[in-house]
Amino acid sequence: MGLTRSKYATDYSIESWQPARKPGPSERAQRQQLTPKQVQNRSGAYVWEVNDMMKLQRFLFLGADNSFCYKAIDNEPKRENAQCIDRLIADGKGTDVVELIRDISLAGRAARQQPTMFALAICCRCNDPATKKKAYEALNEMCRIPTHLFMFVKYCEDVSSGTGWGRAQRHAIVNWYLNKCKNPVAVVRLLTKYKNREGWTHRDVLRLAHPKPTDDALKVVLKYIMKGFIEAKMLVDKEMGNDEKILKMLDFLEATEKAKRCTDEDEMVKMIREHGLEREHMPTQLLNSRKVWEALVMNLKMEAAIRNLGKISSMGLCGEGSFVEQAIASKLTDQQALKDARTHPFKVLLALTTYEKGRGEKGHLNWTPNKKVLDALDKAYYLSFAAVEPTGKRYLLAIDVSGSMNVPCVGSQTITCRHAAAAMMMVTARTEKNFDIVAFSHELMMMDIKKTDTLPQVLEKTEKLPFGGTDCALPMLWADEKKKKYDVFIVYTDSETWYGKVHPSRALQDYRVNMKIPDAKLIVVGMASNGFSIADPDDLGMLDIVGFDSAATQTIAKFSLGEV
Repeated sequence: MGLTRSKYATDYSIESWQPARKPGPSERAQRQQLTPKQVQNRSGAYVWEVNDMMKLQRFLFLGADNSFCYKAIDNEPKRENAQCIDRLIADGKGTDVVELIRDISLAGRAARQQPTMFALAICCRCNDPATKKKAYEALNEMCRIPTHLFMFVKYCEDVSSGTGWGRAQRHAIVNWYLNKCKNPVAVVRLLTKYKNREGWTHRDVLRLAHPKPTDDALKVVLKYIMKGFIEAKMLVDKEMGNDEKILKMLDFLEATEKAKRCTDEDEMVKMIREHGLEREHMPTQLLNSRKVWEALVMNLKMEAAIRNLGKISSMGLCGEGSFVEQAIASKLTDQQALKDARTHPFKVLLALTTYEKGRGEKGHLNWTPNKKVLDALDKAYYLSFAAVEPTGKRYLLAIDVSGSMNVPCVGSQTITCRHAAAAMMMVTARTEKNFDIVAFSHELMMMDIKKTDTLPQVLEKTEKLPFGGTDCALPMLWADEKKKKYDVFIVYTDSETWYGKVHPSRALQDYRVNMKIPDAKLIVVGMASNGFSIADPDDLGMLDIVGFDSAATQTIAKFSLGEV
């Protein structure tokens, strides 16, 4: 059967395809079990259950499982979504778990820090001494800013039902502050920028940690947190007046104290330029000052720049040809800066879609998007993935657009799993020369997407596609019937397949035989944190990876070339 107009489509340019032939005697409907190793997914079809280490990866990358809910849910990590960690620790793999959590965190491969901190808290509060020791050792590296530390402390309370702090946790927390104090000015910048998060303050944490400082910088930090600036200044004047680093530390603290009470724009601009003050140091009454924001733009770190694009544009600072426009565009397209800031692609994608709409998800802020900034965000998205060379292979890129893929992805209310899948797909499309793009639910549709399309254009085209049931075998069945030659099928899905008469793994096996391409591969990019995959783990030509891993494109390329 050829392409026909979908009865579900609202855009009549969309054409659909369904297999004309009936399943052969060796084929089975997806609701029938191919092998005893298969399990039922939540749609009642038989798929493979991924192992616990892959479940952990999905949890770290994608967070709480929301793939089967047709409405937004609480994306706060929960213990029931991370039971794989307990099983891995019980199986003697606890130190491997900590190493994976640490590596993903330090490489910036996870879009949100909540799942990684939650997983670390479980390891720190477990009963295995080796796992606990390694987990507390990883704390200092993983908690790069106080927000992460507060998050970790909160989750420790959650996973242990508030049973109190042991010696290991108190020691690790004190060491975190002590390590930050190696750079005295940097530590007070952190303390004044991130005063409280997740219901915790520095005072709360240090009261429970019971530090006994011998380091001068930590003494000043403690005095400032517990008693305030005046007491900290008296301590420095009395005991440390000749220490240049401590005096610079005090000078910065004094600037932040003055900033709290400042009402004069020009004076604030002067302090911003002299001390490098940031948005969090500003008093509320000056946060709508154009002069202040013009000065702040030059000090914005990468993530802060991305987060405040709407605010900057709403104030009319990002006009065409303005120095602010130039500064923002230059910062966003600095690949090394993106890498150093561990900027995750999903955060850039979320910023792009929000900025392009001209309004925020919450509040009443509106702005006119700047084209140069939009182009810079589009470029920043691709730059935020690990670099990869084209493989020269022939690809069929297939996006699952069924109903279960239309739920929020990675905690966002703006980006759905189908949007995320389309954006992930474009990274390979921009890299490779030989590819076709299709979308599928219970029917398959060709997609008119070019590698030159911007991400907003791609997401708009994806949005127009109809919903339906899920048949993950369609890409292989279509390629088989149409005699299309591909080396690699990449399916972006939540693996909630159920509709078809042929299992996806069987469809690939038949394709290999019929098209005489015995090493044709299937890569399943999981867009949800459930425990299912359509990839047969016993078939070396099938691979299951996690969506929105910033290193996923490297894995795809290496697997396509047979290097992994």
